Amino acid sequence: MNWGHKIIIVFVVFAVGILTLVTKSMRTKIDMVTKDYYAEELKYQQVLDGKKNAGTLSSPVLISQQSEGIAVTFPQELHGTGITGKIKFYRPSDAGMDVEMPLQLSSDGMLVINRQLFHKGNYLVKVQWENGGKPFYQEESFHIN
Repeated sequence: MNWGHKIIIVFVVFAVGILTLVTKSMRTKIDMVTKDYYAEELKYQQVLDGKKNAGTLSSPVLISQQSEGIAVTFPQELHGTGITGKIKFYRPSDAGMDVEMPLQLSSDGMLVINRQLFHKGNYLVKVQWENGGKPFYQEESFHIN
């Protein structure tokens, strides 16, 4: 085999490698943080205000795992008040595993979420609520076993 054939073989192998990389990259699923990223960015001042207001509470919102599900417990001073808002369990590795629901608290300021809605792994829990016209926001990492 002469050197001309070897150059052609190198070019063919290179072209096949590039086509393989392009094909794999086109098939890779890419999840954005949120679908409406720019609209969320415009509302970020509300998040900052909510974090500041949540810092004034006697204790943070507690999130724990129990046998019946994931328990979300609000501070004592918010029990029985008209809290409206939502909780989102954001799964960074797969947007299809995100869980979002409205806050529907019991009289003792607790929300229990069915464990069957979740897959094992890491979540970023974002709790956003309003009470007395003031926005509140809390965010924390949480691992579900």
